[in-house]
Amino acid sequence: MRGREKVSSAAGLAQAVAIIVTLTFSVRASNNVLQTTVPLLAKFDLTYTQLEVGLLMATMSASALVAALVNSRVSVAARRRLFIMFSALYALSLFTFTFSNRMSVLAYVSLAGVSYGFIFPNIMTAAQLFPDQRLRERVIAAYTLALAISLIAGPALESLVLAHFPLRLSFLFFAPLGIIVAAMSPLVRFPREPGKRREDRGKGPSVWSRVGFRVGIYTFLVYSAPTAVLLTFGGIFAREAFHAPYWLVTLIFAAFFTASFLTRVLLLARPIGRLIPYVITLMSISLVGLALVAISRSLLLYVVAFSVLGVPHGLGMPLAMISISRSFPEEERNRANSYFTSTMMAMQIAMPLVGGLALRYTGFRALMLYTIPAVLFLLLLTLWERAKLGPAPGAVGPRSPPVGPA
Repeated sequence: MRGREKVSSAAGLAQAVAIIVTLTFSVRASNNVLQTTVPLLAKFDLTYTQLEVGLLMATMSASALVAALVNSRVSVAARRRLFIMFSALYALSLFTFTFSNRMSVLAYVSLAGVSYGFIFPNIMTAAQLFPDQRLRERVIAAYTLALAISLIAGPALESLVLAHFPLRLSFLFFAPLGIIVAAMSPLVRFPREPGKRREDRGKGPSVWSRVGFRVGIYTFLVYSAPTAVLLTFGGIFAREAFHAPYWLVTLIFAAFFTASFLTRVLLLARPIGRLIPYVITLMSISLVGLALVAISRSLLLYVVAFSVLGVPHGLGMPLAMISISRSFPEEERNRANSYFTSTMMAMQIAMPLVGGLALRYTGFRALMLYTIPAVLFLLLLTLWERAKLGPAPGAVGPRSPPVGPA
């Protein structure tokens, strides 16, 4: 009898992981195509200026931010209904960009953004619903590995598509991924409904009061700020500075995400004990990559710089998610993940706007240099948090209790 229960449990676990991985791949691969190709469409087909491109991509992120905040406030039952509904609308949005013009593209990026804001935090939470910490962190590693694979596959497949088809038609090749998301959305597991706790009435400790959440946010900001600029303007820079064709531009993004993927493979193979040393490594490599972008005078060095920055990208998401999962019980993780996703979207609003505005007065290389002081500041904040944790900073290992500082 126990043998049957174990087999049933293992089969259920495998099914849950397969659903999470498939949805993660489909959502992130298609969303990454939007992040890297919509700027090209807007700039070279719809004749947007650099600032207008930044505003357009900021609109998509702002829409996702609003949706993520709503997602953090509604009940589990309502959240599940919204997740299924917007999964279907996300599939629809992927068809629309082929038929866009200067005005309608704004509505299409808004629909894609809102849909993504309801989808992404719930998949993230589903990856954290395993009670055993060691197993949970392995599933998180598998989830982030699926993210990495999708971010390689998206640009690589799009490079192949753009070598043979016009830019506008490329969106249609990724629309089937949206259909997969819509079809599988009813299968996603949601957490139990929390009781009426003091935190839920706004009288308990805030999400920000947890050290693990703060460290997760610092980690996220260091890798996401350069990534947001690179995804929005890096392809335009490669085309204008090095005369790279469209297919080669997307291949450069594939190199970035390949480095991210290989980094996450290493994380999956080796359980993480103390997080802080990994976070400091991430921030240090980010500084090197930003400097390489700033001094790049050839396409080869530019690709090398992209690849170096792929390493902190590979580390950032799993470290941030593990830090958060170690700091919150199951019923509070959706709230933490929704705020985390909101921060992600806020960064993707700010950086295209800041980047588009800055590029009116300075070059792309100089903009990368200006990012370095911000990374140094976040590194100092992380060291400060480590000092507050005492002599064994961040020493929450695989056998530690699920709630506590990261």
